[in-house]
Amino acid sequence: MAAPPEEESLESRVNKATNPLNKEADWDSIQGFCEQLNNEPEGPQLATRLLAHKIQSPQEWEAMQALMVLEMCMKNCGKRFHNEVGKFRFLNELIKVVSPKVLSGGLFL
Repeated sequence: MAAPPEEESLESRVNKATNPLNKEADWDSIQGFCEQLNNEPEGPQLATRLLAHKIQSPQEWEAMQALMVLEMCMKNCGKRFHNEVGKFRFLNELIKVVSPKVLSGGLFL
């Protein structure tokens, strides 16, 4: 019999789910990420940090995939995850995505 595969970390799962080289959404990786974050005591806290980082990616496809992961988690991961998403820390990271960038001298990009 083959040995069972080692459990992947949340970070490796989100990296697979948001890989910019993916041609389409990797639903198996997204589902695995959601399931694992529900099973880990600190899963929702770590997941929101990882997703906030990916959503801010300068690579548009990576950021879009991270938003797909976030949507899937919002639909499937329950109250613990919802509570983390609703915290100022996570929302502040999302605000950074839409806020204008300011250069020195007060010029906006």
